[in-house]
Amino acid sequence: MLPMGRSSTWDILNNGRPKRRWLRRLGWAVALLLAPFLTLVVVAEVYFRHVPYTIHPDDAVTPQQGKVGEGLWIRYLGVSGYEVSDGTTTILLDPTATRPRPTELLLPLASDPLLEEPLCPRADFILVNHPHHDHSLDVAAIAKRTGAEVYGSTSTCNLARSRGVDAAKTHPVEPGDELTLGSFTVTVGEAKHVPILGMDPPFAGEVSPEAGALWFWQFGLDETISFHLQSAGGASLWFHPTVLYEQGELRELKADALIYGINGEPLRAERTKAIVEASGAGLVLPTHYDNFMQPLNAGLALFPGVDVETFRRHMKSYNREHEAGEVRWAVLDYGQRVFVPHPAP
Repeated sequence: MLPMGRSSTWDILNNGRPKRRWLRRLGWAVALLLAPFLTLVVVAEVYFRHVPYTIHPDDAVTPQQGKVGEGLWIRYLGVSGYEVSDGTTTILLDPTATRPRPTELLLPLASDPLLEEPLCPRADFILVNHPHHDHSLDVAAIAKRTGAEVYGSTSTCNLARSRGVDAAKTHPVEPGDELTLGSFTVTVGEAKHVPILGMDPPFAGEVSPEAGALWFWQFGLDETISFHLQSAGGASLWFHPTVLYEQGELRELKADALIYGINGEPLRAERTKAIVEASGAGLVLPTHYDNFMQPLNAGLALFPGVDVETFRRHMKSYNREHEAGEVRWAVLDYGQRVFVPHPAP
């Protein structure tokens, strides 16, 4: 016969009361730890929900036709992504088809070939503004499939190499570099990323060429750059997809068209006017305005906080104040193209 003390302990454990009490306490502790995180996820899903956007008549572009050799076609791919072609050479700028939702950012990110292949069927060269996932996630997959060469910061090129792109087809560049890419002459300019959550630069770092799976914050930002593209026929484009602009970043090179970011902080009229004037562009394409937390097939939606109306007001004001000729602008829908003709001889 067991002693009374031992028998009582056995009876209590057999009843499971301490065990159930311990499990309840553990459950509450886990719930309290996860509650802020889960709340943040729910808030993000609501905040970044899809709200359809209809392009304002003032921002719409009339479809234009052009023949091979007459100019450039610029096709919008979403986020700050574009396909630029003169009919001979095709250059992709920040091509991004894979767009993780907030809940998908809880896991390492990977390119989806079912999305990137139909969006970007061909490419000769890929130019990348900076290596954050919304600019670079699909670059390696597109480069491997098409044979395109990749140009960008060291981190951008290391990311491509880590995903299987031949090192010989990745080319780190710096402001001031001048490149001959097929029928284009490309000059590398400067740019600056806006701070995010107090981080300046945000998610700074350098991706290793041996990097494995990466979470979104591990797409390390080492440098932000811009590109001036000029085709053999003369039509030219400045790709500056960030809202910050400082005098001199465009290296005094004029262009027929300007792609300019309008996301990240409130738009300032003097900054918009300064970059439009410095570019000399007759066509301005605002960019990085769409909600890249939603899939392309959901249709166009603005990223929360993006103020297209203010951009429109700035452009109208610019045209009123300048007599050198009216500057057009256009907010493009997914897949929409605009044509930039070669300048008259």
